[in-house]
Amino acid sequence: MAISGKNGKITINSTTPITVAGMKNWSLELNVDTLETTALGDSWKNFITGLKEWSASAEGDFDQTENNGQSELQEAYLNGMEVEVKFYVDETHYYSGSAIISSLSIEDAVDDLVTLSIEFAGSGAVSFT
Repeated sequence: MAISGKNGKITINSTTPITVAGMKNWSLELNVDTLETTALGDSWKNFITGLKEWSASAEGDFDQTENNGQSELQEAYLNGMEVEVKFYVDETHYYSGSAIISSLSIEDAVDDLVTLSIEFAGSGAVSFT
């Protein structure tokens, strides 16, 4: 069944969740190291899984209003703090984990809206609910 992206969102903080305002899209990347175990005489390569990692990115309209999520993410970036983040694909299903803000980019063009781009580096496991 296809899911419309219109109900997606990003929230931060697990005790009092804050929906990050103005976000227009997010992307989640899940990766695992593959370690080659091929031996002499093998006709095919063989692999086992190694360490896993995740990262995410999000883009939207710049809005530094207090308590709207964007100002909290900027504060986390400036202070090197981890954030608890959830990436919702619909009203009830989401990926969650702890992350650091690895990149925060603001773009201000004379003929367009001011935009915000955020890169998250996962710290530990990500889960799906």
